[in-house]
Amino acid sequence: MKTSKVLIFFNIFLRLLCSSHALDTLKPGMTLHSDETLISTGGVFELGFFTPKKSTSEYLGIWFKNDRSKKPVWVAHREIRLINSTGYLTIWYDGNLVISDITTVQNIVNTGAVAKSNETSAKILDTGNLILMERGNIIWQSFDYPTDTLLPGMSLGWFNKNITNCLRMQYLTSWLSPSDPNKGDYSLGIDTSNMTKFNVWRKDTYQQIGFWDGHVFRFFYQTSLANQYNFSFVSNGKDTYLTFNKAESNTLTWFVLASDGLIKEFKMVGKEISSVNHSLCDATLPRNSTGCLVLTPMMCKDENNFSHIRGFLPNSGVVSWPATSSPDCELICRSNCSCAGYVFLVDTGTGCKLYYGNKDDLLKNIGRGHETIYVRGDASKSDHQKKRHLLLVIIALPTPLILVILIKFVYSFWSKFDFLGIKGSPGGMQEVQTSLASQLRTNSDQNREGVFELSMNKDHELPLLSFSCIMAATDNFSVWNKIGEGGFGPVYKGKLQGHDIAAKRLSRYSRQGLLEFKNELKILTKLQHRNLVKLLGCCTEQEEKLLIYEYMANISLDSFIFDPVKRSLLDWRKRKHIIEGIAQGLLYLHKYSRLRIIHRDLKTSNILLDNYMNPKISDFGMARVLLEDECRTKTKRVVGTYGYMSPEYAVHGLYSTKSDVFSFGVILLEIVSGRRNTNFQEPNCSLNLLGNAWELWNGGRCMELMDPTLSGSCSVNDITLCIQVGLLCVQESAEDRPTMSDVVSMLSNEMANSSMPRKPAYSTLINAADGSISRRQIPSQNLVTISVVEAR
Repeated sequence: MKTSKVLIFFNIFLRLLCSSHALDTLKPGMTLHSDETLISTGGVFELGFFTPKKSTSEYLGIWFKNDRSKKPVWVAHREIRLINSTGYLTIWYDGNLVISDITTVQNIVNTGAVAKSNETSAKILDTGNLILMERGNIIWQSFDYPTDTLLPGMSLGWFNKNITNCLRMQYLTSWLSPSDPNKGDYSLGIDTSNMTKFNVWRKDTYQQIGFWDGHVFRFFYQTSLANQYNFSFVSNGKDTYLTFNKAESNTLTWFVLASDGLIKEFKMVGKEISSVNHSLCDATLPRNSTGCLVLTPMMCKDENNFSHIRGFLPNSGVVSWPATSSPDCELICRSNCSCAGYVFLVDTGTGCKLYYGNKDDLLKNIGRGHETIYVRGDASKSDHQKKRHLLLVIIALPTPLILVILIKFVYSFWSKFDFLGIKGSPGGMQEVQTSLASQLRTNSDQNREGVFELSMNKDHELPLLSFSCIMAATDNFSVWNKIGEGGFGPVYKGKLQGHDIAAKRLSRYSRQGLLEFKNELKILTKLQHRNLVKLLGCCTEQEEKLLIYEYMANISLDSFIFDPVKRSLLDWRKRKHIIEGIAQGLLYLHKYSRLRIIHRDLKTSNILLDNYMNPKISDFGMARVLLEDECRTKTKRVVGTYGYMSPEYAVHGLYSTKSDVFSFGVILLEIVSGRRNTNFQEPNCSLNLLGNAWELWNGGRCMELMDPTLSGSCSVNDITLCIQVGLLCVQESAEDRPTMSDVVSMLSNEMANSSMPRKPAYSTLINAADGSISRRQIPSQNLVTISVVEAR
């Protein structure tokens, strides 16, 4: 008895002892639950799960241990909302750091640097940096993936840290709102076109807030903490970044990019946290004022001409920059009036050195070195000669002005060729002449193409992006950024100026890819609707063809409704919202857009979902235009996806707006049932989804078709109406199917149409795997062989 009491006392003592020393490290086999935290060794930072105000979701974050509000300075997977009080952090069996909740979906925290073994551990440091170590080496750290807060020791800029030479950009992105840590509208970082500038972006607009003057990094606002941190700017040919460190050991300062775009400054002295006020500079303050930093020194008074001298560059104020030619270096230097000169690395051809300093320091070194230095302005002329030269320039101003206008016109005209992917190609002019000649031909298909060509010349053009820019945005088309692949080619997620984009890259092995590229480019420049995916730009460089779209955070509809876990996230209200959005998008294509468009490849994987589950119709590569006097047309090349094609199109090559109506009906029934038409499995039943829906409808048992996860979130009338509309859309005869105007009316009004559906097409078709169709027999009521059917 005495022994057992001693053991109990000893056990309690050990627990109290362990609890007095908070853990700062997560090791294999350990799990951090939503009510637990890791605390850094010095008790400065805390890692754990938090729930923002007015939210029912939780996130993994890091905050100051002494911060009563627990405002995170870093958030992991800020776009992923975990179910409240169910989140946990653990080291997975493969060594990766993952977060999850009761959905059991594993989300890797250490994206971009996957563990190679299971001998890893995670630790929170007193700097606020979360690191993942593998056998004693740091393989990933949260400082490389900042959110909205810049802490001492963090860096913002461009990095090339891995062996694949993939550039990676680090920048701050604001919260969506003070209570939503998802990515907001504002970004803060180094300018991608001139890395000596520091900007805040909001979409396509930006405000410059600081610059590197060759000696120090200077900001356009005054601050009471000017002496309590040291900013450093590093450019070594491999990495270009800005970082800062505190100057006083007892004071900690940091910056936050707020959801309204303001840059807020905070300090912590001892254990007290307070905000710091700063204001924009007053332009009337003297240059050497300690309360304000001045604007960029104006050196452009030396014009944009460069003259070369022999000498050497000073040791300070030099920034390395990647470039392939001397004109590239000149262009970069010319774009910033602070750049006094540059040197192109002729021997290696790998870049240039830009000098941001006093021009006189360059002229002092004439003849003292063997480098060819290009100096802004004329290094040989006197001040009197420069004034005379300026007078001649003013007198001759009309001539260069005319040349500039002429060059701009030629460039604008040449850019139109680039849109068609023929710029620089040997047969470029011949292809343009052929395209213009084809407008004069008289058959319907050629006339339809003529409508495109003529209208393309009248409208504004999309932004043209360089291939190198897209490579940088997608981390050199990293496999970790790949989000999908279709007949056109792979699709990658990327970032441009702080905003997510999706880059669709034409595969060199795609048979119809180039035609689809041109077709989608031409069509999407004419369309604008909230339920159609938005095309942001394109790239055509040599063999590379890419289309740039707005990024859809929730990928595609099929990734939800056919997933056994994620389907439960789509209740009936969201599904009906998606159904109505698709219908509105199709109605716009068929009736209200500038051109009457038939999509021809409508399916669940081509319905993309944004952050708010708004549906966006995508993939217009096979879309076609109907002329005003056409009801339907015919093609010899039948392309599409098995299970979504109307019978008249699959068998006879006839397509009309009713072809899209058929595809919409299939999608509607798939959304209601949560099952694929092309992979339908029902015990003791040889019917596909359409046939099963028809059988249940006739038997008065249509509620049996409903996805079981919808129980309790929908009404019988809603489900019955949607099944009825779906069956009306998939009727065998195109004439029996409703128009999209009728469909929208029926979905919004239960009494709008009381007609009963007839037997659907393919109702007794045996299942096949989903995919683009190829030459095959398509069974229907009468077996017919398709003579010409091509895959994408």
